Amino acid sequence: MNGSQTALILGAGASRGVKYAHAGECPSPLDADFFDLLQRLSPKSPPDHDDQAVAFVLERLRSLPYEFRRSMERTFFTLHLRAYLSKKLAEEQPADTDQAIMAQFARAIQKLLRTAHGKRVCEYHRRLFELLAGGDVIVSFNYDLVAERALRPVAEARNIAFASAIYGLDPLPPQMDIPLLFKLHGSSNWNVHNGNLRVRTKEWRDFDRTPGYRGYEGQKYAFPIFLPFWDKRIEQAPWLSLWKNAFHQLQRAAQVIVWGYSLPPTDIKAQQVFALALGGRKIRLCVIDPSVATRERWRSLFPEAQYWEYNSIPDFLGFPPPWAAPGGIPGGRGDHPPPLARRPVSSRQPMPPRAAGG
Repeated sequence: MNGSQTALILGAGASRGVKYAHAGECPSPLDADFFDLLQRLSPKSPPDHDDQAVAFVLERLRSLPYEFRRSMERTFFTLHLRAYLSKKLAEEQPADTDQAIMAQFARAIQKLLRTAHGKRVCEYHRRLFELLAGGDVIVSFNYDLVAERALRPVAEARNIAFASAIYGLDPLPPQMDIPLLFKLHGSSNWNVHNGNLRVRTKEWRDFDRTPGYRGYEGQKYAFPIFLPFWDKRIEQAPWLSLWKNAFHQLQRAAQVIVWGYSLPPTDIKAQQVFALALGGRKIRLCVIDPSVATRERWRSLFPEAQYWEYNSIPDFLGFPPPWAAPGGIPGGRGDHPPPLARRPVSSRQPMPPRAAGG
């Protein structure tokens, strides 16, 4: 890409903002409405393991003050810490082990994501990925398989077979004209084998066969998804090499598009990774998010950047910055015609409230 790389950063707001968001039983969860959505799920008769996990999580939620309902991360961390400290400090075995808290939350999360997304393909994600090429990078903080299913038609149009190298877990074959997909919080189609992250998916057609949400299958304390601890141990195996590879790719980025990642104050390590990889350079920064606070956090992190902001992904796709329009990203792709006119998007426009979420 002639030294000019584009990085696309995806957070929970991107999965919430899929085009099919309200086509199913529930939308993709955010931190603030996770439990409200979990309560919508209808159990089978008799309940299966997923239903039992949902019931377990909701029952433990009732043991905490009401305000915990508005943060899945805070609830998980509190319940896990309570179980862990009880084991270490109390004389009696706790009612719930810390391992049980992790396992049941992992399964409940996967159940909710499977219900929200199933095997659907998001047109918004697909159109955005069409703008990217080999040498570009997608950095996702989402467990779900929205990105993979949207990347598939782009890859197949370029005659690119599925490979674990797409995730940056293995060396990428030369001349592979597709962006790398770094899933820094893990993925629902991965597992942990002998301390290493491995991809369950073998070919693109696997995404047709099942939804693929099996991120609850871990080995004791090791899961293929980063459970919502406030201190995410990215410096330990198996996560360190993944984060290092993503870091080096981000260092090359000249354009950064952020969709739906709120840069939460609790995710200090992610903030520092972005600051170290992208700071001190005059990058092009585009933030797509309905929250003024989120856009201000990104703006304050990179005050020297050339800056664009959008309230929603349809606004961005309809009126992108000149460098992000088809043909505008150096080396980029796309078959959608560039817009005939541009309209400004003000960060001071009134907007609907949005639950905080990564």
